[in-house]
Amino acid sequence: MRVFKLMLFLNLILLSSLLSAETPKKDPTRALIGVRYFSQTMGNVHQNASRYSQVLTTISCNHPVKILKITSKDGKDLTSLGDPNWTFVGVGPYEGYIMTSYLNEKKNSCLEEEYSKFFDGLELDINDLYYWARLYDQYVQDKSKVRQ
Repeated sequence: MRVFKLMLFLNLILLSSLLSAETPKKDPTRALIGVRYFSQTMGNVHQNASRYSQVLTTISCNHPVKILKITSKDGKDLTSLGDPNWTFVGVGPYEGYIMTSYLNEKKNSCLEEEYSKFFDGLELDINDLYYWARLYDQYVQDKSKVRQ
């Protein structure tokens, strides 16, 4: 009976050690595709490819943005699973999504750079910048499809 209890105890220890052992996770790899510049007055980097998703950070015109590509170990492209109107980007320590139409290859002519004294005179704090950027997220910019 004592040997049976000892064997049962050893089996429980072996089983618990096997269950607690972590399997190594395959981390996806990130690759830098290029750098683009933000073209709107203000905007947000979103957590998901949706204008209603959580905001990670707020950026302004001509802010450099790293275009990233995530590839799994099996070779699947994980960045193109969402909406094609959104681009996966890196801005500072944040990685998220920006609308593709808001990104340009070359620097833009920005109103706040040309009239910096005007913008400094507004004395906008960080909350004001955030809400202005959220407003820009809600704009729908497209061409009219009505014939004239």
